[in-house]
Amino acid sequence: MSLFLGTLLTLLVVIDCAVAVCSTFPTQINVSMCNWQGLRANILRDTIYLDGGELWYQKGFDDGCVEPQPDNNLEATIYYLNLTTSFNTTSDFMKLLSNMSVAGGASSIAPNYVDGTMFANDNEFYLYGGMLPNTDSSAPPPSNQVLSYAAHQYGAYRSSWAPNWQQEYLSTNVTRYITNGAAASAPSENLGFYFSGMRAADWGDFTLNQLQSNQTANTLITLDMSTMSDGKWTNNTLPSYIPARSRAELVWVPISESGVLVAIGGVIEPIEFFRNEKANSTRTAESKRISPTFMETVSVFDVESKAWYLQNTTGDIPPQLTEFCSVLASAADGSSHNIYIYGGYDGLNYNANPSDDVYILSLPSFKWVKAYNGTNTHSRSGHQCIKVYPDQMLAVGGQHVDSTYCLEGGIIVNFNLNTLTFEDEYDPTTWSKYKVPDLVTALIGGNSNGSATITAPSSWTNSSLAGIFGKKYGKTVETYWPYNSTSTSNSTSSGGSASTSAQESSGGSGFPGWAGGVIGAVLGLLIIALLVGFLLYRRRHRKHEVSEAKSEAAEAQPQNLPPEWMYASGPAAPGPGPVSSSTGMETVETARTTQTTGTQPSTTQPSMTQASTVPESLISPVTPGTVESGGDALYEMHDSSPVELPTSFNTAYYAHDGPPKSEPERGPNLDPRRGSQSPVSPQTPSETGSEYSYPAAHSRRPSSLSLSSPLSIENVMSGRSSHFYESFDSLDTRRPGHRSEASQLTDHLQEKGRKGGTETIREDE
Repeated sequence: MSLFLGTLLTLLVVIDCAVAVCSTFPTQINVSMCNWQGLRANILRDTIYLDGGELWYQKGFDDGCVEPQPDNNLEATIYYLNLTTSFNTTSDFMKLLSNMSVAGGASSIAPNYVDGTMFANDNEFYLYGGMLPNTDSSAPPPSNQVLSYAAHQYGAYRSSWAPNWQQEYLSTNVTRYITNGAAASAPSENLGFYFSGMRAADWGDFTLNQLQSNQTANTLITLDMSTMSDGKWTNNTLPSYIPARSRAELVWVPISESGVLVAIGGVIEPIEFFRNEKANSTRTAESKRISPTFMETVSVFDVESKAWYLQNTTGDIPPQLTEFCSVLASAADGSSHNIYIYGGYDGLNYNANPSDDVYILSLPSFKWVKAYNGTNTHSRSGHQCIKVYPDQMLAVGGQHVDSTYCLEGGIIVNFNLNTLTFEDEYDPTTWSKYKVPDLVTALIGGNSNGSATITAPSSWTNSSLAGIFGKKYGKTVETYWPYNSTSTSNSTSSGGSASTSAQESSGGSGFPGWAGGVIGAVLGLLIIALLVGFLLYRRRHRKHEVSEAKSEAAEAQPQNLPPEWMYASGPAAPGPGPVSSSTGMETVETARTTQTTGTQPSTTQPSMTQASTVPESLISPVTPGTVESGGDALYEMHDSSPVELPTSFNTAYYAHDGPPKSEPERGPNLDPRRGSQSPVSPQTPSETGSEYSYPAAHSRRPSSLSLSSPLSIENVMSGRSSHFYESFDSLDTRRPGHRSEASQLTDHLQEKGRKGGTETIREDE
């Protein structure tokens, strides 16, 4: 049996190691909300709003590996949960939560704050305080600016009103540069309170990354929301006997004229603001000495008289805690008011497991009792708690150790205030009235409906508190439950993991906020690529149509006519030059040319500047190549031509059935191979019975234009023309190599000159 167990354990270890190996190119199969530390949350009637904080997703892959992904809230989004919607521990909160843009989605107006608070009455909320990440993408809002959102109209009636965001401004002695305070809202009083917290040394700006907010703030900030979208802010300094601290909990209790505030817990020297420092032993020792006293002795503030008091507690007192949450549940007869606190950590070890325990402080007896023993895996800190029914507390967000650990049970869990257990689901149709737990009645007497027999502590630290707690609260506290259920539990079949790519986005659409920008950018690039491709296709298609049109036009012409591209004009003169013969006018030089009839060859050598008969649209522009060739375009045919292209060397001879007749009166003998035809003739000479020897038809010969000596730039600019006539003893019939035949023939002629070859040149100025 032991051998079998050993083998089984070994196999499990091997499987675990195999699963832990992540592939190089995994495929993402799901994404879920993992944790949400430092968010702000509150309730307006039947809707919970969640803003800011550090939200992390977890992406799951087909190889079993996971990867954390920060949200960063770059699009200024706020989430909300309508309490008519049910859920359970396997629900996909990416589908469950809806979202909307904050103040139009402008990050410069509504950047993502970590910590701070959300004040609320039943109709409107305000976003206040917190830390901004260190970024250069946009300038932070002014120090005196806050945002409010009115979801329901109240006060003076406005006929054209609609839910809206407003930018409001703080009083002159109030700043938004504060964080990690304890906040409470009193809807029946239209008041919000922010107790102590952390600030920079100079009360100036600070960021989340640089941790400058490392000084405690000795202030109580009060917001009056009596007038919709017109909050009034005041700042009161704490008395010296009320110690400042970081992330305590502040609870408003409906007693006396306007209620009282009770400040519980919190720590000094929180390690989160000093974790980059090497020596923290002194700070840790100071925190261990002072911070536990914030649970042992609570601070009480009477709203009506604006007086602070201290009161000692007894019972099972919790250890020092910070970043926990709290709610209040009162007995039906008001004989006890019970404050539930959940989670948090000690502020000493930032990477330690937070608490999962629930404690109850019962007032006015000021007795502590531990109501729930949690587990290390289910614990969280940096979350918010909201009482949604008389018997139910929702713990929203938080973080387990760090961002790589996902919260067990989901981003929102439901704690039953009556049974003192975590429920597996929230169902808006299932609820009950609050009943004082047996653990509490065992300390204060009475029963589940109230009737407490111990209504005072063992001793009042200040006798004035007895009178305050002895008065009943006379104003109505509105409630909006029960919530009519409009949907069933939105869960998945595989442990709450989402299984579709649509869940990449945030809120009700199922996508995180960053995916919309990425998808939009990709689609934009794709559209641009398609447009560019379409334009290139049209351009190529047009070129193809033009080419086909030219081909059809060429085929329609008589085949015995020379193609026009074989003709070219000389370089353009800077001044007026000879007029093209296509205009019907003669130049000076062409006037001297003797016209011939029949087969009689021309007796006058044509000028190199003779105007072309080619249409002007086909005339080649002046280039270095045309200058070097005396102004004529240089064309070289490939060897694949089936017949030899005739040149000006053979045009006159073969076109007129014999050698030209000499004219002694015109000077030296002209080369009999030059005539009055175009420098390049389309006619093919006979290769037999000739006194001139030519290579085979497939052996290309250079054009006469290639043999012309180049005109200088000076000659071109001055309008001068030169005429070159060459005579050669014999022509080389070797096939060309890598160089052109024109280049090889030029070398050959130079070589013949060195060997005594003859060359006759005439230049007419």
